[in-house]
Amino acid sequence: MTVNQQIDSLAGFTEPEFANLLCGIDESLVIRFFHYFSRFEHALKLSNFKIIDSGFIKGANWWEFANESCPEYPTHNTLVDEAVRYICDNPVKRQREDLSWSSRRRIRPYSFSEALKQVPNIRNNLFHGGKYLRPNVTRDSELLRSAIFLMQFCLMTNHQFFEHFQCIDR
Repeated sequence: MTVNQQIDSLAGFTEPEFANLLCGIDESLVIRFFHYFSRFEHALKLSNFKIIDSGFIKGANWWEFANESCPEYPTHNTLVDEAVRYICDNPVKRQREDLSWSSRRRIRPYSFSEALKQVPNIRNNLFHGGKYLRPNVTRDSELLRSAIFLMQFCLMTNHQFFEHFQCIDR
């Protein structure tokens, strides 16, 4: 089979119903979260919050950023403080080998930085397909919204970081 024949054979492929595969989680919320997450990681790397392995960037260092650059809690911003409390009260679950979910302990005391450290885990569970098996739509949607509020507040309170977030060229 030639490359052209392989490409032509895709013409008959039926695109999956991705919105249905989200099992009730709003598709626009998922896309919005991914927009913020990807640009936030870009800003982390430009701000030198990166994990290096053998001279290569292995990932963004959310933990170092959270420990060094996060606002104090309470922030006195109602939406942000509610988001911190929600994430700390409902930390991201871990998926077991049998695909069931294991709850984690609540995060105490409430902490903006500890809540922000949950954002990559929220992304991992969603991106790696874990949220498609027996989702809790209300919880998952609120985790996505809360994560967006935390990222927005970081951008709003750190001008240089916001500049890196918007940077498309070095």
